[in-house]
Amino acid sequence: MSSTFHLLSPDYQADPYPFYARMRAEGLSRIEPGSRYVVSRHADVLAVLRNTEVFSSGGFASAWEPDWLRPNPCAYSLHSMDPPDHTKMRNLVSAAFLPRTIERTAPLVQGVAEAAARQFLERGEAEIVNDIGLPVTAGTIGHYLRLDPALHPKLRGWSEAMMSIRPVPRSPEHATHVRASVDEMAAYLRSLIETRRRSPQDDMVSRLVQAEVDGQRLTDEEIVPFLAVLIVGAMDTTSGLMTSAMLHLTERPGLLERLRADMSLVPRFVDEVLRFSPPAHSMARSVKCDTEIAGHKVPAGAVVMAMLAAANRDERQFSNPDVFDIDRSDRGSVAFGHGIHACIGMALAKMEVRITLGELLPRFRHFERVGPPAPWNHTYLVRTLTSLRLRGVPA
Repeated sequence: MSSTFHLLSPDYQADPYPFYARMRAEGLSRIEPGSRYVVSRHADVLAVLRNTEVFSSGGFASAWEPDWLRPNPCAYSLHSMDPPDHTKMRNLVSAAFLPRTIERTAPLVQGVAEAAARQFLERGEAEIVNDIGLPVTAGTIGHYLRLDPALHPKLRGWSEAMMSIRPVPRSPEHATHVRASVDEMAAYLRSLIETRRRSPQDDMVSRLVQAEVDGQRLTDEEIVPFLAVLIVGAMDTTSGLMTSAMLHLTERPGLLERLRADMSLVPRFVDEVLRFSPPAHSMARSVKCDTEIAGHKVPAGAVVMAMLAAANRDERQFSNPDVFDIDRSDRGSVAFGHGIHACIGMALAKMEVRITLGELLPRFRHFERVGPPAPWNHTYLVRTLTSLRLRGVPA
């Protein structure tokens, strides 16, 4: 172990992939702020995510709840649980993400995506994050939770605030804004839970309120964290994937032509976007006992960041990993995590993006970027574009 990398440095924020290559070469590195260990090789990332006896998911809480932000319900969700608590909670909610359940959601996603694509065509321009990503993702999660559509902008604001959490706040104003967003979201979710207790509906919140584990109902302290992370993940990372996909098409007009000619290639395109530039960049684990990673000793109590985005560019796993290639035959992307903590909403997110592209691509033969590039939001956990304004040339 020879290097310490600084997450908040301008070069790292602008393009972390050269730093990821150096991390992989070293096997085990450190990252600041927070003095955390970094695991970046594909095999090592899998080993850390699989071994719940040594690497506790409780480390995830440290990424959601830095010292300047306490408490944050996102820090105590399904992502931060180890078996057997994780097993019980995941079993309760997994039915909502079965293939047949997701398929029933497809017509709703199709309708929202079609409306967004038509507006893009009429205007000639769109800001992808808010004009395309927001209505599709908010409409989908709003359907699952039976939320008032008027709440959609709030969902986006809460999600952006949660995904801007860093080891050190950007400013005192940023810290105040995030704290207020956390409090507002938690208060709303508690109110929603109480409403569903009084008047159950056919939605996920009502099912969680009525569910029993070992003969006991779930408490607000158990339900609120799950719903908070569900909203944040459904909004920000899915929208981030959608925006990243559109950026790749803007930069690769030949690929856009190929997809328009053969829409059956869209799922492979989405998978390669996830490998090459995933919205989720890492997962945190805390070390339960002294161990060894890549030939280096790691003490009990340390926090290890499993760098998903670095593992997805590992030359030991993928041929020509820095080349975007939808025809690659090698597999093994960890864009949605791995093992028992693989993202429960993975299939839903991919379906949303595939359907949205299915509405956009037939309507446009070319996309052009408008205005200067927007900055990336890069925290310990995610890296997403804050904005992407495109002009579309009609088909």
